[in-house]
Amino acid sequence: MNDIDGIQDAIAILKPHWKEIEADFNRHNERFLELVATDHDVIGRVLRAHLVVENFIDAFLTDHFGFKNLDQVRLSYFQKAMLLPACASSAAFVRPGILQLNSVRNKFGHRLNHEISRHEVSALDEVLQVARRGVVFESPLDAIEAFAPIACAFLSVPPPHLQELFMNAFSAIKSHLPETVTTD
Repeated sequence: MNDIDGIQDAIAILKPHWKEIEADFNRHNERFLELVATDHDVIGRVLRAHLVVENFIDAFLTDHFGFKNLDQVRLSYFQKAMLLPACASSAAFVRPGILQLNSVRNKFGHRLNHEISRHEVSALDEVLQVARRGVVFESPLDAIEAFAPIACAFLSVPPPHLQELFMNAFSAIKSHLPETVTTD
C-alpha cells in the first residue's frame, strides 16, 4: 500500500509535458531562491520587536481591562493595538509607535527586501526623543529596537497604588493618529 494512491497514474499523465512543467518549476524556484537569499536579519529583528511588544500588549489588555481569555478571541496585533487607550494612560504615549511598528512589520509581509525609511518610524522617534533624550539612533532599525523595551515598560501595569499615580501623571496624554491607518 502506498501513502499516496494514484501517484503513478498522475505521473503518467504529466510525463509528456515534463519539460514544460520543469521549466515552470525552475522559474518559480529561482524566485524562491532569490527571496530566501534576502538578508533576513532585518526581518528577524523587526519581527522579534513586534512579537515582544505584542506579548506586552496582551498582558496590558488583560491586566488593565480585565479581559479574560484574550488569546481565544484571536485578535490581530492591529486590533489589539487599537484597543489600547488613546488618552489618560501611559499606553497612550507609546500607542502611535506600536501602530507604526505593526505597519513596518506588515511591509515585510508584502516585500521581503523592504528597506525601512526614517518617516516610517517617526512616532517611535518621538517616544525616543523623550525616553532616550540625547541618544541618536543611526538607522530606523536601531530606533525600532530601542523603542520596543520602552513600549513594553509603558505597557506594564503596575500595582494599583502605582497605577493610580501613573494615571494621574498621564491624564493629559493623548495620542494623535493619522486619519488613515494601515491594517495590512
